[in-house]
This record gives sequence, structure tokens and C-alpha cells, in this order.
Amino acid sequence: MICKKCNHEIGPEQEKCPYCGADNPFAKKHAENMKKFGKAYKKTKGEVINSAQKSEGLAKRATVLAILVIAGIVINVIATGFYDKPDRYKGIRPKNDKGNTALAEEAESILEQGDYVEYVDFLYAHEVRNFPPKEFDHLQRVTYAADEYRNCIKIMEEIVLRSTDPDYFDGLDTDIKSFCMYAESFYEVVEAQGEREKDEKLKACFPDMQKEMEAAMKTYFSMDDQELAEFWTLSRAQKGLRLEEVLRNE
Repeated sequence: MICKKCNHEIGPEQEKCPYCGADNPFAKKHAENMKKFGKAYKKTKGEVINSAQKSEGLAKRATVLAILVIAGIVINVIATGFYDKPDRYKGIRPKNDKGNTALAEEAESILEQGDYVEYVDFLYAHEVRNFPPKEFDHLQRVTYAADEYRNCIKIMEEIVLRSTDPDYFDGLDTDIKSFCMYAESFYEVVEAQGEREKDEKLKACFPDMQKEMEAAMKTYFSMDDQELAEFWTLSRAQKGLRLEEVLRNE
């Protein structure tokens, strides 16, 4: 079943969602159902055994096995289907195609302006990032790249704007590792999805994102073109060390 709050898969017997901690209103009902049908199963089993005693040998064993299997399947279907299964898309997507079309058009207009961070923020704000309706299908590839781009920009901003207070927790090492991971993922997605994109207007977004990414890195990390090119030849660990040297002024 699906948690109504965070849309993760959870077991019907779990009283709280292990992901967000929300109460599971179906847990108690599920326990009651299983108890109820457990009794029904025992009763059915007893009746089957009594009936099978009238048979002999292989026929007796086959009769018991067949009826118990059927009874078990029926009871399991009834028990697991007794509680309501919430629609994972309920409340996430706009209610009509006209609304979806308008949202997709607005999203495309943001892409045309080259504001990829705002584009992804827009998708999340309107709850169409994780479960996009069909009107967003043609934007799927550019969305993958824009999402990675946004991750990189956000983490770079966190790195540069981190507190200089000596008593403040210094999470620079963790942020650098995260950035290196996001940056490598970004370039992989840009290359893979950019090659597959057929729409020329959307295809142009991929090199533009890469250009913006490189401009941000040169600005935030004080790199020139040669230093940036050398940076991409390093392993992930070496990239981290290079950024740490720059950011700690070592």
C-alpha cells in the first residue's frame, strides 16, 4: 500500500510510515481482518480434513491439498483486498488536461529563458516533478538534466555561502563530496539525454546548461578554462582534494 503523506510503499501492518512517520490508518483494520480471516481459515481447514477422511490413499492427500490451496488463496485475496488502497496520484496531478497543458506551456516558457533552477523549482511547486502527467512527457529528458543541474548549483551556493563562524559545524568535506557526485552525474545525463533528444529547441538546452554549469564553477571555485578542463580529468577523490585546496585557500 501507499503512504498518503509521502507516497512511499509501506506494509499494511506497519502502524507508522518508516519514511515520514505518518500514521497508517489501515494497520489496525488490517490486523482485525487478518484475525477474522485467520479464524475462517482454521474453520475451513477443519471441514476439509473431516471431509477428506472419507477418501483413501492418494485421493485423500490430493483432496486435502487442493482444497487447502484454494481456501488459502481465497482468504489471502479477501484479506489483502479488504482495506482501501489510496491512489498514489490523488492530489498530486492537476485535475484536468487543460490545467496540465497550461502548466506544461508555462514550464516550457521558463526553459526558453534558460532558468533551469527555476524550471525544476516550478515542477516541484506544482507537484508534477515526481509524477508528471502525459503533457510533460516530451520534457522528460531535459527535466532529468535540469534536476542534476539544479543539484549542482544548490550545493555550490551552499559551499560558497557557508558560515565563517569557527563554532559553526563545518560540513565542507561532505558538501564537496556531494558536489563531485552531482557534477559527474550531471555530465553523464547531459551527454546521454542530449543525444536522444529530438526536439531541436529542447536539444539546445543541454549545451546551454553545460555552459552555465562551467561558468558557475569558474566563478565559485576561481577556475580558469585550463583549470576547469584539468579538473574533469581527475578521479572523484582527486576532484574533492582540488576543491578543498581552493576553498580552504591551501
